[in-house]
Amino acid sequence: MIDRFEILGAGAVRPNVERVLFCDGTDGRIFRPESDLELSHWRPNRTPSPFRAGTSTEICFRFLDQPSPGNWTVAVNNHVDVDGMLSVYTLVHSRHALQHRETIIGAAEMGDFWGYGDLASQRVFQGLTRIMTSDAEGRAVYDEAFARLPRLIDGTDREIVDIDRSLEPLRRGAELVESGQIRRTELDPRLSHYVIPLGIAGDDDDVVSFVPDFNELISGKCVLWPHVRAQWDCQRVCVVSAERKSGWFHDIWFPGYLWADTENRWIPPGAHNHDGMRSYDIANPMLVAAIEQLQRLENAEGLWGVGGTSLPFGEALQARFPLVGRFLDDQGRAAASRLVPEQIAAALAGVFCLECESPHGVGVI
Repeated sequence: MIDRFEILGAGAVRPNVERVLFCDGTDGRIFRPESDLELSHWRPNRTPSPFRAGTSTEICFRFLDQPSPGNWTVAVNNHVDVDGMLSVYTLVHSRHALQHRETIIGAAEMGDFWGYGDLASQRVFQGLTRIMTSDAEGRAVYDEAFARLPRLIDGTDREIVDIDRSLEPLRRGAELVESGQIRRTELDPRLSHYVIPLGIAGDDDDVVSFVPDFNELISGKCVLWPHVRAQWDCQRVCVVSAERKSGWFHDIWFPGYLWADTENRWIPPGAHNHDGMRSYDIANPMLVAAIEQLQRLENAEGLWGVGGTSLPFGEALQARFPLVGRFLDDQGRAAASRLVPEQIAAALAGVFCLECESPHGVGVI
């Protein structure tokens, strides 16, 4: 059906074919709405409603389920990331992709949404990300990724031992949560709280406060990766409280998919994302009131900030998505609060839960 693909950089010329499938984004200059088709979750989005889903990879699978009429022969993309590569792979190598649909979608979720995937998905995500961070560029990255994808899935890739070893932070994080050493509490249907004691958090503030970038390689840089929390809380806000010698780091994390134009996924009350990944507003008076209350109670030096609001660091924090809230020093770095996790939980429970019977948002502290 689709026998070739192209990676179109800035200023590229449209392929000389009747119909083009634009995967994981389009170039508005060369997209022809009367003949072409977008299969993407990037904003602004022209993907037809029957195909809309979460990742662009899942959208491409939906296209395979019920293709639009026409002679579709070319798939194109304009960038290199895991979801983009897997979107193209799904269309060009559809027979193999359909046999491993859930694994491939899981890997795409890890890349674009800081999501959780099983071991096969983790291997695909980590393997493709390692290829992306090599010296190869553009088409060469896609070619190597496509050649190695079957072996990443079945566990026979030449680097599988190193890849599995590099995924240890995900395994360890999940084990710490499952054993209760990192305490996870569902405060309400839309909010979970993770409490990390000092013995696990360690002494390195940079590791404890680390915010993984989009499509970041799994490594020892982070104590509790967002991907681990997504195993239980992919459609919840997460508060993470990490003990320090002088107090607590407290962070508020939103679901990683919110930057994209996704289908049938929960959106926190008042959250509105603009075009692009890191530009959003949060019009949630209950959240603002809860944070202001925490600021009044705080006796450590620092400020409580939330991105996309009128609160401190409302603009700067947007660049750190999916982290949206944090107690910070005057330079915008994580600072130790003297408020304990129970106070944070009492303030924020109900703030994001419109379906809760009695959302309070400013609980007794």
